[in-house]
Amino acid sequence: MARNPKKRQKNLQRKAAKRKQKKAKSRQFARPGGQKLVRQSGNWPVHEVWLTEDWDKEGNIIQALVARKSEQGQLVMGAFVVDLGCLGVKNAYARPVDVYEYREVLDTMKEGQSMVKADINLVAKVIREGIAYARRFDLEPHRDYFQAKPVLGDADPDACSVPVPLGGPEGKPFFISGPYDNVDKIMAKLTKAVGPDGFHYVTHLSPDTEIFLDDDDWEEV
Repeated sequence: MARNPKKRQKNLQRKAAKRKQKKAKSRQFARPGGQKLVRQSGNWPVHEVWLTEDWDKEGNIIQALVARKSEQGQLVMGAFVVDLGCLGVKNAYARPVDVYEYREVLDTMKEGQSMVKADINLVAKVIREGIAYARRFDLEPHRDYFQAKPVLGDADPDACSVPVPLGGPEGKPFFISGPYDNVDKIMAKLTKAVGPDGFHYVTHLSPDTEIFLDDDDWEEV
């Protein structure tokens, strides 16, 4: 059955309005007060931690969400996309949110991947190991990771004994090309580090996989 064009237009307008609202809220992070809250949040109690359910699948690209809440009820969340097969932290952000925006972000993440509650030490370990692995190939974490990192606070990766799988088949780096990756640059670095036969790769990942950021929030690696 054909879709009603008026209904479709209405849905598009609603999505555009929500997108505009999200961007307005995201600009809160650029304000001095927002950045200060993000830095302070590492000392707040952990509110919730979520991680992709099958995060330990070989060569997986996972999502993590860390939320901390102050005694005054202020809420800060940090979100991370981590490629354990090759690139480490592909993207990240942290910002103050209200409970409604927080639930909206979490629900959006759940639409793309099954998410489960997790220990913050595990999430910190997944992020740390992903970054360390990528650096073997001269691949640095997305620059916004360093702004989001304070949300991890006193999380202790060494307190987690769960092993973190890295790389892909045959223990080689496994590069899954995303729509915002600088493929030529990444391939050149991998080739220099391990040779043309030292890694596996797949192109092209759908934008729908990297779900918790709008297209305009992504930059090339």
